[in-house]
Amino acid sequence: MADLKYLEPTELLEKIYATLCSEYEDAQHYKSDKDQSEIEVTKSRLTKKIFNEFVVDEEYFLTMDSDVFNERYHLYEDDFLRLIKQCSENRVEYDTFVQIIDDLIASAKFRLHAFEQLTEEIQKIQEVDEQEETEEEAEEDGEL
Repeated sequence: MADLKYLEPTELLEKIYATLCSEYEDAQHYKSDKDQSEIEVTKSRLTKKIFNEFVVDEEYFLTMDSDVFNERYHLYEDDFLRLIKQCSENRVEYDTFVQIIDDLIASAKFRLHAFEQLTEEIQKIQEVDEQEETEEEAEEDGEL
């Protein structure tokens, strides 16, 4: 298994991924428009099912609080879906697939961390400014 830092793969994730890969392989054997349409729906649903099966910090994307999801991962949702589609379409090995997804999750986490750092720095600066204002006011009051 790949050395993952953030993604916590489930047994079901691996099974759904294998099923989606087989849908891409099988699609070439069906010629009718109806069959192709059904396969497209199946591939789309399986792609979304895989996305919802991602577990990070012991929480599934599917059941994660919507505010938390929006703050951390929503910006990357199209990228996740594109990676799932391209990996399964091209029969990327499961271990490699989860490593790729883990890397994208890392990117999302680093982005969030950067904004948290910015917020902390702004708070520090504001505290210093407030302290300086308080000291200046105290000095002015002492001069009068």
